[in-house]
Amino acid sequence: MSRTKDFLKSFLERTNIPGLGTKEGRQAKYDESKKNLLGMPLPEFGVSEFLQMPDRSGAIKRQEEIKKEKKEGTSELGDPYNRKQYNEDLRNMMLTGGVIREYEAGREAKRNMAAAQQYFQMAGAAQETAARRRLMEDQFSPTKISQQKLRAQQGEAALMNAIANQGNTAVNISTAGLAPRGRAGGR
Repeated sequence: MSRTKDFLKSFLERTNIPGLGTKEGRQAKYDESKKNLLGMPLPEFGVSEFLQMPDRSGAIKRQEEIKKEKKEGTSELGDPYNRKQYNEDLRNMMLTGGVIREYEAGREAKRNMAAAQQYFQMAGAAQETAARRRLMEDQFSPTKISQQKLRAQQGEAALMNAIANQGNTAVNISTAGLAPRGRAGGR
């Protein structure tokens, strides 16, 4: 237990070496951290010299300065839970969302109307084509032609019959006018 405490104490002392970021500080740290194996020092392979460890002291100072600036800046920022600003931003966001939804709904309605107009144009063209086909079938179908001839012949026969009936009626009228009427004529 005491060995561990001693090691931690020496480790903390090594990390607090002044000039840790310099080459001399790195060398001192390396020298102090050499381990002994059965009382004999391990051989050096020049790894730390080969890697040329970077100087981090400037970066650490910059990080500390940034932390100080952040701490000082929080008092200037004001209340982090500004309800008035939050409510205003929320209202603006909701209004913007509503405007966007209305715009999208209008665009969708225009698309639907354009699609309906195209559909009705296509449907009207299809109906017109179907009507023309029916007319063509009526004009050139042998069955329809014979039906039309039969109707024409029936109409012609009815006309002839009416003319004949008129003739008979005229004869009847004329004969009735020539014949004696009642007691005056004599019979």
